[in-house]
Amino acid sequence: MSAQAATSVGPTTGASVTLFSCFAGMGAALVELSIASSYISGRGPLAWTGGIFAAWGLALLASSVASLQRGRLRFRKPTTIGLLAAALVHVGLLMAGMTQRVLDGGHLAALFLVLMALGSSAWLDRRYPDDGGTTVAAPRAGALLAATFAAAVVVAAITTPGLAASVAGAHAVPHGEHSLPGGHNH
Repeated sequence: MSAQAATSVGPTTGASVTLFSCFAGMGAALVELSIASSYISGRGPLAWTGGIFAAWGLALLASSVASLQRGRLRFRKPTTIGLLAAALVHVGLLMAGMTQRVLDGGHLAALFLVLMALGSSAWLDRRYPDDGGTTVAAPRAGALLAATFAAAVVVAAITTPGLAASVAGAHAVPHGEHSLPGGHNH
């Protein structure tokens, strides 16, 4: 077996990992924005950090959407640097919270999503160092659909509790208490 055959992957795998990386980036961006809203609404001495989290969340969202639109990772180097910095910030904030016996679900979810985006991006960079995951052959539609569904479920399972841990999530009306016109609940 040649070295090329040992390291190559099919177009479906590359496209699937690209989707996963983009979904993880979008999930992380949403959680980062919810963290920003928590800091900004607190109006305390750390309210200015909300602006940093908001700017990072918007940049990550834009990068993820642009990558999803192109079908390959865009802005690889700045995004990787940002993801590494975000991981360090979230670890630091989690460690600071744990000294006070507090585990912040928003920062924990953001850390997981950032690491998922970073890991999948690194995997793609190893497999496709020049083109960001594009291949000449088309991926298999059924397998890509299944991978898209799986990636969406995994990312949503981490993003949802992260959003719920924010100030906005704490003030949200529980789903069982929404009422529809006519007094019916869903």
